[in-house]
Amino acid sequence: MPAVVVATEQFEKLAKVIIRSQNVPESICVMVQGNPEFISAEKLEVLCEQVAEAVLQRLTRAHSQ
Repeated sequence: MPAVVVATEQFEKLAKVIIRSQNVPESICVMVQGNPEFISAEKLEVLCEQVAEAVLQRLTRAHSQ
C-alpha cells in the first residue's frame, strides 16, 4: 500500500531517520517549510493545498510503479 510521510522542518531529521530505518525511499517524504502554528489562516490554507498536492503526486507516482 502506498504511503507518504509529511513532516515539518522541525522534524525533518527524525523523519529521515525513520524513513531510512524502514528502508523506504526519501522521495515519499513531504517536508513542510516553516512552522504551521505561527502563520496566518490564509497562508495556512495555501500551505495545506501545496502539501495536499505534493502528497497526491507522491501517491500517484508510487501507485503507478
